Amino acid sequence: MRLNQITAAATDLDASIAFYQALSLRLIVKSPHYARFELPDGEATFSLHLTDGAVPRENAPQLYFEVLDVDFEVSRMRHAGVAIEQEPKAQDWLWYEAWLRDPAGNRICLYNAGENRRYPPWRIDQSPGAQNLHIVIRDGEAWSLRKHEGDWADLQAHYADFKTSLGPFDLFDVLSVIERDWPALFLAKQNAIRAFVESDEIELTL
Repeated sequence: MRLNQITAAATDLDASIAFYQALSLRLIVKSPHYARFELPDGEATFSLHLTDGAVPRENAPQLYFEVLDVDFEVSRMRHAGVAIEQEPKAQDWLWYEAWLRDPAGNRICLYNAGENRRYPPWRIDQSPGAQNLHIVIRDGEAWSLRKHEGDWADLQAHYADFKTSLGPFDLFDVLSVIERDWPALFLAKQNAIRAFVESDEIELTL
């Protein structure tokens, strides 16, 4: 299962469209009551639906957008005339975040968390495992994830089609790297990678 989109309420559709375009979202659908955007990175989309009622400001869903440079984005939005509700701050949960609101009053967080977005030190679903995982990039479509305690030279000697290797990583590190650099591979193999780490197998073909 993958999250397709989030739909937020808008009281002035054109004003909200302009706001989210200023955030670098790309408008792909527009009607008198609805608008939909693509995000600059990844496959998720975001949409707006025009409403006649009041949009709650408290005890309401909050929207989180991850950016590379929170300070820069805050400065850019301030220059565009957007009020910043909470200045950038390093939080105890290892996120660096700032808060603002769109024209309808929806509360928005601009943040950067790096690997801690999904793999904070206190993640509870699975222990990280040993730091012995190497992504072996080979000449061709077949790559390997290998449990290995030696260095890259040993891996090069093992694979005739060796190009390079990345690691060593633990489970969370390797998932984070694959998700960032090869998102399609991550979607296809994340469950297999988790099972592989818990198994006695030495190598997983990616």
